[in-house]
Amino acid sequence: MTSGRSSEPALAGMSPARLTITVGFGPGVFKIFGLEPTQSIIDIPEFPGDRLDPFRTGGDVGVQLCADDPMLLSGAAAVLHRLGGGVLRPRWQRLGMRPTHGQGTPRNLFGFKDGTANPDDLDEHIWAPDGSTFLVVRQIRMDVERFAALSVLGQEAVIGRHRDSGAPLGSASETDDVDLFARTDDGAYVIPTDAHVRVAHPRFDGGAEMLRRGYSYLDDVDEVGLLFLAFMRDPELFVRVQRRLSMTDELRHFTETRGSALFWIPPGVSEGDWIGSTLLG
Repeated sequence: MTSGRSSEPALAGMSPARLTITVGFGPGVFKIFGLEPTQSIIDIPEFPGDRLDPFRTGGDVGVQLCADDPMLLSGAAAVLHRLGGGVLRPRWQRLGMRPTHGQGTPRNLFGFKDGTANPDDLDEHIWAPDGSTFLVVRQIRMDVERFAALSVLGQEAVIGRHRDSGAPLGSASETDDVDLFARTDDGAYVIPTDAHVRVAHPRFDGGAEMLRRGYSYLDDVDEVGLLFLAFMRDPELFVRVQRRLSMTDELRHFTETRGSALFWIPPGVSEGDWIGSTLLG
């Protein structure tokens, strides 16, 4: 399917549209097969302010499909559903969207750039020595109406960045470092103490970082939000960051997490191998 050479009728005549398929295993797989848990796989706890829906939470096998063509995504999903029949039962599925061409860092439904300051060194922060990683998935409802009622300056104080440029408050460029120590003439922090970028800053985790990918979703007329994906070496990093966010992040007043999951992403495979062979082989 990813090469465009599939004989599946659902994909007949379609370009592969940069289709990628990422597969991961949840904590339940290790329990089901009596396997020694790999590295530090954990059950992500429920945090203060979460309102988790069991029909959007967890899962033993996670599959992420990405492509530039939504019709191709639908066809590929249908094929995988059929191939998994009798073995896997669908638990939840969400369609997330983001720009596909030439717009720089994508913006979320609050109008701010989402995904700035991702790590440059993926070998240090994301990939384990064996080529595996962890993926945390969070389905976050966004109260766009309440957030939009704030002034632009009020919105920027919540996020800690300028809305138009994406630059940290007090800076001019999106790629400028976040200065946690900068103060105004009257002694106040330029970036408020409860601003999202300050509370989530890697400085508070010894410099450890995660690779973040945000996808906007529309569940129905009453709910829109962010399908937040984060890849990292150790999921305990996410737990530490989210605990801080749930207690002091001003953005928490405009968001509510409805779904949550963790998957171990095994190393990639070469011709003739199969996904998860290092774990189940």
